[in-house]
Amino acid sequence: MLEKKERKSKYAGWLVKIGDYIIPTNRFIAADSYKAYANMQDIDPWTDANGYLHRNAVRLKALKVEFETPAMLTDEDFSELMWNIDRNITNADANECYIEAFIPRYNRYERQKGYLVDIEPQIYGNYERDNSGNGILRYDPIRIAFVGGVYSG
Repeated sequence: MLEKKERKSKYAGWLVKIGDYIIPTNRFIAADSYKAYANMQDIDPWTDANGYLHRNAVRLKALKVEFETPAMLTDEDFSELMWNIDRNITNADANECYIEAFIPRYNRYERQKGYLVDIEPQIYGNYERDNSGNGILRYDPIRIAFVGGVYSG
């Protein structure tokens, strides 16, 4: 029988960091939307004539981190979030960056090179004006995702 080891939380008060930018959880990650896991990867799995799956699991488990922003972010909020992410992109053509995220299954942070998945902001409305009379855009929740496991050869 395996001995059960005590697992103390390694959570440091934040969920995801891109480069040196810790995404503020209370501002930009909607409650109940954060998902982070290490994705199992196989090389050329195949099923034999008896229906048994033959797998060659690789050691690297690619990170996948996704969350939604809260609804009704203003254009200034969205610009701030994207500016901080973009300044930590290491290869603009591929949206590559370093991702560090809290992985609940492992109860710790994992760091990998990866990329920002294309995002699709949806404008909710522009019905308000600021003190200068300029319009204020507001957004529906925006899904933001990062995928790790990019080779840095």
